[in-house]
Amino acid sequence: MYAPSWGYGGPVRLMFDYARWMSSASDVVIFSGDLHHDFLRIPTEEHQEDTLKIHRDHIYLPQLAKRSIYLVSPRMFIRAAWLIRRANSPVIVHFAEFRGLVPLYALLLKLAFASKVLLVHSAFGMLHDKPGSRRKIFDSLFMRALLKQIDLSLTQNRHEYETYERLIDIYGIDSKGKTVLLPLHIDGMPSQDHRFTKKGKDGQAVGQLRKHYNIPEDALVFIFLGRLHPEKGILRMIDAYLELSRAFPAKTLLLIVGRDDGFQSQVETYIAKKQMQDGVRVVNDVYESRFDYYFLSDIFLGFPTIFEETMLASIEALACGTPIIVSREADMPFVEEEQAGRVIDFQVASAVETMLAFAQDLCALQLRARETARMHFHGAAASEQLLQLFQERILAGQSQKVLPSVDKVGAADPLGADE
Repeated sequence: MYAPSWGYGGPVRLMFDYARWMSSASDVVIFSGDLHHDFLRIPTEEHQEDTLKIHRDHIYLPQLAKRSIYLVSPRMFIRAAWLIRRANSPVIVHFAEFRGLVPLYALLLKLAFASKVLLVHSAFGMLHDKPGSRRKIFDSLFMRALLKQIDLSLTQNRHEYETYERLIDIYGIDSKGKTVLLPLHIDGMPSQDHRFTKKGKDGQAVGQLRKHYNIPEDALVFIFLGRLHPEKGILRMIDAYLELSRAFPAKTLLLIVGRDDGFQSQVETYIAKKQMQDGVRVVNDVYESRFDYYFLSDIFLGFPTIFEETMLASIEALACGTPIIVSREADMPFVEEEQAGRVIDFQVASAVETMLAFAQDLCALQLRARETARMHFHGAAASEQLLQLFQERILAGQSQKVLPSVDKVGAADPLGADE
């Protein structure tokens, strides 16, 4: 379960992909809450999506959910415990939150059914330390026990890996190599083959899309795509773009594409203050058409002010042949090695310098961006690695008599597990 529900972007889509991959060899049940990202109730308690069964449990006091306090009904724990008790195979309990009731439910399941449960955590950028009394209380009471019981910790880049290892060290846990790098992926993205030539993006296809979305065909177009939130670094991105537009001899445009998370009015006020209304455009609530926006743009920008490991948008941009420039807080593995993007220590001057350099080499960058996405971030590669990691852990547990033999499909196929 990922709170509040499906509408919350990257982590939710990634967890759903993981569940679909597992469903080829396992029985999979998804537990979630009954609030959408706009905090309205979702009436269906149980339904199917892509053949996966989804249970929804009640979240009490939605006004607290707006402050990131998710009071999920204990029935979620009870129903999960009942399924595990009845299972004859190893059970993978895979969760994505790091603090709150859901991790506590996962911890209790591991403690209650240690011989059956493989406890897996995907961090998704939730490890960064923020001051707060709730965090301190949770960490002092539960963090050591939670870290001790987790069997496999999945991280998405070097920073997140090191942060996880540092936490394990702080709480004195014997990690035994359980922290693993599993980079982000894109799975099920619409094919873009018809929009490319051997030299990069098809100029005619770019022009048609720009005309369709009323975007100047002759402009150098930058794009940010994500939640409109203060920690996304949108204002400092605007500052860098303003300096770039002054230094670049031709027409430019910055597209700020995404869902308002309470910050859009401040963004629009800042744009007006800088007198940049003609050079910056805010576009709301783009989902399926986001791939069009990635493709018609020349360069993707992501300069969040906090460490954020779920920059799924930057990988989607790469897959659409759009090179990326991101700050260290949005660190991406492989892009610099493959020369498909840059990860910078953000300063306005360094951002502008990189943007200008990219503008001079767009065709080569486009080809390398797309190839990098195929090579390192394709869903098939991530799926194979995830299933292999689960298989290794289950076999290791069986050899240590931590997990029982698999009588559902036989010991030769340990991924006949329940998730």
